[in-house]
Amino acid sequence: MIWAVEAITLGALLLTRWFYDRETFFLSWGSGFCLHGLGCVLVASRGGIPDFLSIDVAHTVIFAGMGLWVGGLMQFDHKRIEPYILIPALLWVAGMFLTPVREDLANRIILHNLASMVANAMLISQLMKPKQSFLSARRVLAGLVSILFLANAVAAALCMHFDPQTFVPTSRTSWLFIPAAVVFVSGILTAAKMLSDRTEQKLKLLAITDPLTGVSNRRGLIDQFAVLRAMPNDEKPLIALLHFDLDNFKQVNDRCGHQGGDAVLMAFSKLGQTSLRMRGHFGRMGGEEFASILRVADMIEAASIAEAIRTTLKRHPISAAGQQITVTVSTGIALSVAGTADLDVLLSSADKALYRAKESGRDRTAIGGDDVLIVPAIDHLQEEEVRLDLEGERQLATLKRLVAALPH
Repeated sequence: MIWAVEAITLGALLLTRWFYDRETFFLSWGSGFCLHGLGCVLVASRGGIPDFLSIDVAHTVIFAGMGLWVGGLMQFDHKRIEPYILIPALLWVAGMFLTPVREDLANRIILHNLASMVANAMLISQLMKPKQSFLSARRVLAGLVSILFLANAVAAALCMHFDPQTFVPTSRTSWLFIPAAVVFVSGILTAAKMLSDRTEQKLKLLAITDPLTGVSNRRGLIDQFAVLRAMPNDEKPLIALLHFDLDNFKQVNDRCGHQGGDAVLMAFSKLGQTSLRMRGHFGRMGGEEFASILRVADMIEAASIAEAIRTTLKRHPISAAGQQITVTVSTGIALSVAGTADLDVLLSSADKALYRAKESGRDRTAIGGDDVLIVPAIDHLQEEEVRLDLEGERQLATLKRLVAALPH
């Protein structure tokens, strides 16, 4: 009953935390502890309630709660809950259909410990998953759960040897409750450390992330610049800074409202992230200005990436405020050898190139340097050819009318 009260109290605290934070793993853990505590209450009430409730239902609820602990850990790792968390509860239910198990106390205790071992093994496996964060705290918690796993194994072995006929613990088995108590307290402290580390990590991420678009903010890009500059890469010795500015963005806000403007910003952020995946870092500098930092082999590679983003944005209208908006972007590019790259110099050079792109009619890419170069744009060349064709047709039609008006 003491353990039941502790479990239910802890479950209530976790559910309260979920109510305010809406983190799904708090809901799973809170529900798991409440179910576990409720099952223990039913077990402790045996003799005063029907055996079906104190044995069959009680242990099923206990193992369902343990399964939710595993499920909550999956959610903590940003994964969906897998159906196999039901295995401990299903193992107990299946075992109780066997008459030798159902009618013999020792066999029921052995089944209980085996199901507990399965649940603890699942917890250990999830805690030790590779490439997960907070690995030191997870290893400590996995070690604590391993103690419970071993205690369950010893308890099962003792039951097989001594064949107990009463539920009252003897002096030979009472000491097995000590590991459970120690692990409970230590496990809470370790789990609290994991939650604290997670909160700290989220705060650090918020400090370098733009809240609207989810991409890096200016500070995040500065951090990534330092990483890229120090990264050895002989095949791509240059650092390129691409400075993007959405054209006529104020008109988008005036026409579609700020909600439409936000939709455009988020759509362009998604495009930038997708285009630069595994090649560089994309972020929002502020307002309608964005930037990306990446390692490139030469000027042509940087210009090709910028042009790919520019033309893709232009050819795919964005749905915003019930409208299809065609948006264009101007880009300024600055390049430097990685080992001697200076972010302030790159930003200044990219700004000058961006200004030249805007000055040249927008929807352009320019490369900064001693002489700013406008990158030839295939789509603009095609537009110019169409315009010349139309002018030629108009001139030909005018000449035909003049000829027809002349006296024969």
